[in-house]
Amino acid sequence: MQRAKYQGISDRALGRLPVQLTSFVGWRREVFEVRHLLSKSRLVTCTGPGGVGKTRLALQVGAQCQRAFPDGVWLVELAGLNEAQLVADVVADTFGLADHRADPTVRLEEYLRDRHLLLVLDNCEHLVDACAMLVAGLLKAAPRLHVLATSRQVLRASGEQLFTVPPLTIIPAEGAIDGREFLTSDAVTLFADRAGAAVPGFQLTPENLPTVHAICRRLDGIPLAIELAAVQCRAFGPKAMLAHLDDAFALLDSGRGGGESRHRTLETAMAWSHRLCTPAEQRMWARLSVFADDFDLDAAEAVGSWDGIDRSEVAELIAGLVDKSIVIRADEPCEREARFQQLVTVRQYGGRQLALSGEELAVRERHLAYYRALANRGETAYFHSGEVAWFTELRREHSNLRAALEFCLADPARAPVALDIAARLRIYWYACGLFREGALWLRRALAAAPEPNALRAKALAACGFLVQFCGEYDEAATMFELAEQFGDTAISADADWCAALRAVHRGDTRTAVTLLDRSLAKSRAVSDMAGVYRTFIVHGIAAFDIAPDEGKVSAEQARALVELSGADWSKTIVLRLLGRYRLADGALPEAAVLFEEALSLAWQTYDLRTIGRCVEALGWCASGTGHHERAALLWGAAETVGQLAGAAPDYPHIAKRFARHEQATREALTKRRFVAALARGKAMSPAEVVEFVLDKAAEAPAPTGGTARLTRRETEIARLVGEGLTNKEIAARLVIAQRTAEGHVERVLAKLGFRSRVEIAAWINGLSATPDPAGVQPPWEPGSTACDTRF
Repeated sequence: MQRAKYQGISDRALGRLPVQLTSFVGWRREVFEVRHLLSKSRLVTCTGPGGVGKTRLALQVGAQCQRAFPDGVWLVELAGLNEAQLVADVVADTFGLADHRADPTVRLEEYLRDRHLLLVLDNCEHLVDACAMLVAGLLKAAPRLHVLATSRQVLRASGEQLFTVPPLTIIPAEGAIDGREFLTSDAVTLFADRAGAAVPGFQLTPENLPTVHAICRRLDGIPLAIELAAVQCRAFGPKAMLAHLDDAFALLDSGRGGGESRHRTLETAMAWSHRLCTPAEQRMWARLSVFADDFDLDAAEAVGSWDGIDRSEVAELIAGLVDKSIVIRADEPCEREARFQQLVTVRQYGGRQLALSGEELAVRERHLAYYRALANRGETAYFHSGEVAWFTELRREHSNLRAALEFCLADPARAPVALDIAARLRIYWYACGLFREGALWLRRALAAAPEPNALRAKALAACGFLVQFCGEYDEAATMFELAEQFGDTAISADADWCAALRAVHRGDTRTAVTLLDRSLAKSRAVSDMAGVYRTFIVHGIAAFDIAPDEGKVSAEQARALVELSGADWSKTIVLRLLGRYRLADGALPEAAVLFEEALSLAWQTYDLRTIGRCVEALGWCASGTGHHERAALLWGAAETVGQLAGAAPDYPHIAKRFARHEQATREALTKRRFVAALARGKAMSPAEVVEFVLDKAAEAPAPTGGTARLTRRETEIARLVGEGLTNKEIAARLVIAQRTAEGHVERVLAKLGFRSRVEIAAWINGLSATPDPAGVQPPWEPGSTACDTRF
């Protein structure tokens, strides 16, 4: 998951184009021509060599076309993807479509069928066949879909219109009378703009203008080459720069002849920039090329610091590469941690240098070790307080995790490592709705590492777990049968748990209870608290109709376990279950509070399944309290979120208990009002419906004594101020407008009689430091009998 790639995704309804940090220069005619082609054809491919500006041109066209596409302009970046089977998954993920229960291409076709939008596919050249096949199917299924692709190779898809991206305009030197005509050159304008950013005060003058123009001509007007050169104004004046460039071209030309002119020009500019780096910067440039996408300083230190580069030197080396535009900042302004990336062409040059250095294998092994350790930490974070943070971190590093798995699977000797990583990521694949992708990696690794051992058993169980949630029940059962042959008690408990879940889906709840009884005993035997928790949850679901009192006990025991663990994502599951029981008992306000809390936590991981189910349940609560238009709106929104999630229908024996609410709302409203409210809800994005629900919930006063004067939302705002977040960061965290966040902070100040944010922080942190006299006692510990309630 692209901005904060994962947390707080707020613009799914409008499309997703990155904010451009530098000005757009030139190409007015080209932008017009591409837009004109898009008006005539539904597939346009911008072609050209690396560095010519295909991506930047496409983004500018997309930005200017947004009003023409009511459902938005969406960017899919493919540069970091090497697995052709995942192209459709990556596109689906861009739209927030979970990848389970259906082929992602089918999901995309269904989702896009009635939408009028522009899809920008960037850097298709290494996945041409997969992209062409996907685009052809989507254009056929969605008559108002338009696709703008960038690629060094044509897609060769039906109806494709090609636009060859030219270099920036350069005025012929012989055509200039006094040099002032050079000012009309887009290439010169770009150089001046980027040089001015690198060296404050740099300006074009009558003296340096001819030299700058000559530099741009030497670089054939290629934007990336010009930008790399302009940055060197920190070290050289234009005349010295031109002399160095002439030397660089002469050196390259003496080494070989022929070749495409623009490719040789860009390579020369890259080589010149490379020579201007210190030896340590050159090595760091090459080592950083193994990252498939953006990375943080910790990852760069782990991968780049060895054999001549100390860990303490990495930050300074990256800063030097940022100054030279070899590395760019990739983080959003509201993120606390800096992230970096390299442009595709720059990364590819670094990759060639790494291969020539003889260090490539060692660097890739360090990259693998870092992301294997990340997977290990993510596995141990499950059912602990760091759960959401690690899911978020893993999602942010998703492309690099893919690269690590690809590296392992390229060599049979490393296949067991891929098996280990993919198996450890089991709950990550599940929590983030990546069922199909997780199963894909596990199947590939299982095929590549067939040796029967405990690791294979763990991987079989992980794959069985994931494919079950894809609806492939028979394959799941077979995988668990194979896994149980290794005699692992935890795996056997897992197998019983999954079999019970399958029985619940079939409506055979009594069989499910028997299986859960066995699973619980086995999980306790190996002190698996998460396994015990999961068993209580499914028992609470299975017993909803046949033994509701026992089901409530299980739900409360699950709640006690999850409160003890501090695991916020796991908590959403039990909150939903408890909310259903409260709703069935007629305790509607109490049920609504539980669903709202679950919704707020689910938003942190963009868990669409939980978001949709909570919104639907809040509609039941609204109907039961007579708020029928709100109920219909929420059901419409839940339907849209459910389409994104691709989730299976709710458990039949539970859903039928609440069907009466829809009937009551239909009877209370006219057909026109019901349909209109439903339509308003369907038009809402997940971000909009979450903000709608939580802002409405914030109207109620906060229940705790110290903050009783504040609403629930104001209390939440105060706690974020206490964490040191700015208004902009608060807005991003809560998915609200910055102006709304500012208003909340002002009201908190006014209500509490404070004059500064520092006073809010001191007050809220003082509350947090006050011990709770009614502390939670652990409901179960290994060897105790506190949770020995039988099903």
